[in-house]
Amino acid sequence: MRALDLAILRSLYASNASPTVLTIILAVTFLGSGWMILVIALPLAVRRLRARSAAIVLALIVTLLATSAFVSAIKVLVGRARPCQALAWARTLAINVPTDASFPSGHAAGAFAFAFFFLVLHRPSGLVATIFAILIAASRVALGVHYPTDVIAGAAMGAVLGYAGGRYALRLIRASGARRAARESV
Repeated sequence: MRALDLAILRSLYASNASPTVLTIILAVTFLGSGWMILVIALPLAVRRLRARSAAIVLALIVTLLATSAFVSAIKVLVGRARPCQALAWARTLAINVPTDASFPSGHAAGAFAFAFFFLVLHRPSGLVATIFAILIAASRVALGVHYPTDVIAGAAMGAVLGYAGGRYALRLIRASGARRAARESV
């Protein structure tokens, strides 16, 4: 498995990328950094869901906090060094080396949690977000700060938590709709 991990890392590593390609990779990785994902959430709150946006934002924040907590706990337990720290040929490209452990990727986990959250609520928005999540995960490998297995694990964890968060948001939306209907019938 390690040989496959390294082979994929070598193939995606952007050490010979043009400045333009590297700038695009940096922009994509920036989109996946922490709470930047919430900025994207506003336009994705589609027309039919806008009235329920408070429930959606609350559920999304809970989902992303849970994802961050799980990622942080696993990073501490596993303690895997990043490729740019462990491999002589891999150096971080154009960014400061993150100080936490490599496994799992927090960028991938957060991006996939966000994407799968919206897949539950509004499939077209979720599909667009999933494409961005894939690009964000790949950017972390291209920059030399994660192994492919780091981003795969982060993506899987984020997808599960995002799906659960989306289902939670649906429950909040349905509950608020039931309360509103009860008030209107009185």
